[in-house]
Amino acid sequence: MSASTFLIVGVVCAGILTACASAPSASADRHSLPDTAPDWAASAAQNSDTAAPDGTTSAVVLFTENADAASISAARTWLVTAGLNLGDQHDSVHSQSISGSYNDFAQAFSTTFVTTDIHDRTAVVPTTDLSVPADLTAIETVAGLVSTDAMKPTLVDSSATSTTTSTTAAPTAAPAPTTSDDCAAYWGQTLSSEWPESVTVEHRSNALCGYGPQQLRAIHQLPDDATGAGATIAIVGVFDDATVEANTNAYFTKAGAQPLRDGQYTHHAPANPDNSRCGGPSSWTVEQHLDVQAVHAMAPDANIVYWGSDTCETQSLYLRLLDAVENGTPENGAPDVISLSFGAPEELDTNADRTLLSRVLVEAASRGISVFASTGNDGDYSQAGDHQDGTDVASPASSPYVTAVGGASIGLDADNTVAVEAGWEVQTRFARNGAIIPPGFIYGAGGGESAYYDRPSWQRDTLSQPGTKRLLPDVSSLADPNTGFIVNAPSDGVVNEDAHGGTSLATPMVASMVAIAKARNGSHIGLATPSLYALAGSSAITDVQPASAATWFRRSPSTGALWLETLYMWDAKPQSLQSGLGWDRVTGLGIPRGTDFLDQFGAQK
Repeated sequence: MSASTFLIVGVVCAGILTACASAPSASADRHSLPDTAPDWAASAAQNSDTAAPDGTTSAVVLFTENADAASISAARTWLVTAGLNLGDQHDSVHSQSISGSYNDFAQAFSTTFVTTDIHDRTAVVPTTDLSVPADLTAIETVAGLVSTDAMKPTLVDSSATSTTTSTTAAPTAAPAPTTSDDCAAYWGQTLSSEWPESVTVEHRSNALCGYGPQQLRAIHQLPDDATGAGATIAIVGVFDDATVEANTNAYFTKAGAQPLRDGQYTHHAPANPDNSRCGGPSSWTVEQHLDVQAVHAMAPDANIVYWGSDTCETQSLYLRLLDAVENGTPENGAPDVISLSFGAPEELDTNADRTLLSRVLVEAASRGISVFASTGNDGDYSQAGDHQDGTDVASPASSPYVTAVGGASIGLDADNTVAVEAGWEVQTRFARNGAIIPPGFIYGAGGGESAYYDRPSWQRDTLSQPGTKRLLPDVSSLADPNTGFIVNAPSDGVVNEDAHGGTSLATPMVASMVAIAKARNGSHIGLATPSLYALAGSSAITDVQPASAATWFRRSPSTGALWLETLYMWDAKPQSLQSGLGWDRVTGLGIPRGTDFLDQFGAQK
């Protein structure tokens, strides 16, 4: 990033507000900051209250790259004069935090704020683009003024429970399926006698009890000597659970896998967590456990660093990502990769938010750090909240400066080889008669075309796809919770081993593959996607296509579910997304695998 690029970065908003503030209109002696209000702000203003809020908020003021010291000093002086508070600085990107009341922000930037609902979230938003005095030419834009619990963990619980553990030694050959309603330790081990005759698929199994650490490595065909030694893998999430290390060690020891050595796992708790936001810490603790345990399963000798954000607001998370980027040097402690298992519909961000994210990600790439983000579990978002008349993709995965990770459903045999795999897009059916359960789609990997980012050159040069915007995902891994990964984590105050999935699982798995490759090759590649697209169609990445497959599961009557027996049909295009030959909007290029990937990643220029 240019030394003349400056940011002023805000602190976390104290809470969701229920009102708004007004401010005078911009006049001829001010210049507007385009796209600082979200696209949907105008309609929000027509349907929301306009009383002044009592709370405080924060912002990220980005300066133009050619701004000189005098212009920046003048802007800082104006911010203080306007009643805004200056806070911490990030020297590597010339940033400084500011905060203040909504009234002070409204007066300073000549806008109004309203409280509204968007995508089932409460949000406080500016209704019109911000403006500043015309002589403050150093100010390019202002990010972070959409206050909402935007980001959610991209985690999905399994239908099955781990009543039969898959972490013990598996038989070397798969026997005939056992007629049972229990979950299966491996693909096809058990199969219910109640499978409806009206549903005929080639590959059938009861839902899996959940894979253990050894099975995650088997999915990516990692050789025994590829352990991630010398690599550092960072994870950014929300809040922090101090029990992760102990729970991970107990689980891995029981599974016959390598526990964390002393000092291998480091966690950075947020400085000022707001436990009243984002569902509270309990909504994020399983995500943190999954991320850490998936990384340790894939790369048992890699160092792991977790960074917890104060809240799930984009501003808080993007700045915590910057903390992870700035930690250490390439020679001492800096991460090789960073995994982001959270996301929100792309349209919730303003253009200013996207600019902030891009600057942080470019800083990461310039330091040789590869960043990976999950594409979400809502497919094309066509059935999400109030968004039923259109499609969307997830942020931050939609940024061309991250590697977007989609998902697959993968069934392993008893000998840990792939029996069946397909894109993770699941349609539900009644198991007694095969009828589709409305609305059909239950969950699946996100994918599609960004509405905001241009298509990067590595996609333009490699893919024959219509359109001009960034396409998601880039690559993929295991995500289906019914072929998921056992995670040892607290639930309702009790630590349990349960299977989980989602692109939250796929993302740290792919990030770990790249970290292992970088450590093995001694490479310092930043943005990973150009090197991944250079391997398109090769033996290093397995193309994923639809398969005739499904899993069966019976819930306990205690769940209160309307239907207890359910079929989960794989990759049946319940929305607009389905895997296919070559790159597709569910799995991207496919799944990075084996020695071929480890040896070839980064070798092609």
